[in-house]
Amino acid sequence: MPKKVINSNKIVRSFRKSTAHGTVARGLVFVTGQVPNKRNMDPRKGKQYEMGGIEEQTIQVMENVKAILKAAGTDLNHVLKRNVYITHAGDFDAVYTILDRYFPSGVASTGVVTGLVPTSARVEIDVIATLPD
Repeated sequence: MPKKVINSNKIVRSFRKSTAHGTVARGLVFVTGQVPNKRNMDPRKGKQYEMGGIEEQTIQVMENVKAILKAAGTDLNHVLKRNVYITHAGDFDAVYTILDRYFPSGVASTGVVTGLVPTSARVEIDVIATLPD
């Protein structure tokens, strides 16, 4: 089964032509790390955008992830693995409180404190999901 490239028209395209929003292969959906870009924020134009506080950013990131999963034909209920990248360890509780709403039954997860691109982003999340049976 060849891979299928997924791009959602609900969010801005990735920085690079070679980066898709996600790919699907063998019943799995791999979502590229999402930062809190909104549709009208195009980071390819070299501008820095005010992305809001950590709660607003986390919600936007999750809405981006949901849009990509929907474009692939699945949803958050089919997420197997989540990776969360934050720029400040002090944001951990705020980020995971919001993630608890999106994943009420739990999901395998890794959290990392790191720098992000764009530098105004404070959270990035990528997921691996399955397609529904």
